[in-house]
Amino acid sequence: MGDPVAAAKIIAKNETKQIDIGRAFGDKYFINIAAAGALTELTFSVPSELKTRLGYLAYVAKGIEMFPKSKARPVRIYHDWGIFTGEVSLVFVALTNSIGGFEQFAPDTKLDDGNFTLILVKTDKILDMLSLLVQAMNGGQHVSDVNVEYLKTSKLRIETLDQEESFMLNLDGEYGGDTPVDLEVCHNHIEFFVNREALDQEIISHI
Repeated sequence: MGDPVAAAKIIAKNETKQIDIGRAFGDKYFINIAAAGALTELTFSVPSELKTRLGYLAYVAKGIEMFPKSKARPVRIYHDWGIFTGEVSLVFVALTNSIGGFEQFAPDTKLDDGNFTLILVKTDKILDMLSLLVQAMNGGQHVSDVNVEYLKTSKLRIETLDQEESFMLNLDGEYGGDTPVDLEVCHNHIEFFVNREALDQEIISHI
């Protein structure tokens, strides 16, 4: 990004890679993340200039401000391995390992394995969430925390059990609709020009 000459050189190599994208509500697509919960409004609330200047620190600052608004809600989530029923304050459905500037938010995510990484935050207590934030900044340690549900799935359905208060869905930083929602992976659906020599082998299944 920001270097058209370097981009042109990569295109000239004519090396490509197919990666996954996500589909929500049957007709809306996303390439990075679908998310729900009060803190997912960060992408709407943080000014673009601040994001550019401070990166993930801008999200941290705004997140601390919004922590008190984060409220756990009862949900039922259907996925490949069964059904999760319980209270969650945040839902992340990731296709990449980077979310809001955190490069290890979903540390073992691959771009082409046909799976989402589903991350459920099962607490709305400020101290617990601050702890998870610190762990996320320290190499993705949050994934094994007792307050986090972490799994892989090719599809899922999110329902809020409180019919009067649904979750707003954030699709790659834009409002996508409200729960209930069905999401599915479109496996190897889009093709990118890549520099194969520089491609991180940890984020792909095969090349």
